[in-house]
Amino acid sequence: MNAIDLFPTLKTTRLLLRPFRAEDEAAFQDFAVKEDFWRFLPGPELDAELVHRFIEARLRDAEAPSGRDWVFAVEQREMQRAIGMVRLSIASNEHRQGNIGFSLDGRLRRQGYASEAVQAALRYGFATLGLHRITALADVENDRSHMVLTKLGFRREGRLKQNFFVRGQWRDCDLFALLRSEWPSEQEPETAIA
Repeated sequence: MNAIDLFPTLKTTRLLLRPFRAEDEAAFQDFAVKEDFWRFLPGPELDAELVHRFIEARLRDAEAPSGRDWVFAVEQREMQRAIGMVRLSIASNEHRQGNIGFSLDGRLRRQGYASEAVQAALRYGFATLGLHRITALADVENDRSHMVLTKLGFRREGRLKQNFFVRGQWRDCDLFALLRSEWPSEQEPETAIA
C-alpha cells in the first residue's frame, strides 16, 4: 500500500478532505488563532507559533502516513481554501473501533460544512476502513459539536467527568458513539475518494 492509499482525498459536494499542504498555514493563521476555533480543543490556546508547528506536523504526516490516524485539512472547493480540520483515528483494529474530532473556522458556522466534512470522514471510516464503531468526545459546553454529532446519528452514551485538563481547568466531556448499523449514510451525498 502506498502513501496515497493511506492518506486519501475525500470529495463531497462542497468540500475536499485532504492531506495538509504548506499553503494551508496562511488560512489556519487567519482563523485557528481565534478563540472560537480552539476554545474546546484539549490543548493550549493557539497562537501563530503553535499553528506553524501544527501545520509542520501535518505536513510530516502527509509524507509518511501512519495508516491509523488521519488529520484531514477541510477545503471549501469553491474558495480553494482550508476552512478547518477533521481527525479520524483507529483506536483498535481488533475491535474495529475509531474516533473522530473536528474544528472549523467559526465564521462559517451554520452553513453545514462541519456536518458535511464529518459525514465524509464517517463514510471513509465505515465503508472503506470497515470500522464497526466510531466515537467522539465533545466538551459539555460545546453545543455546536453536540448538534453536529446528533444530526449525523451519534447518540450520547455518557459523561466523562474531568476528562481533560485544559488551560488550567478540568473539563467534562460527553461521549458520543455511532455504530455502522446506525449510520444514516443514505441521507448524505456520496463521498468520492481520489
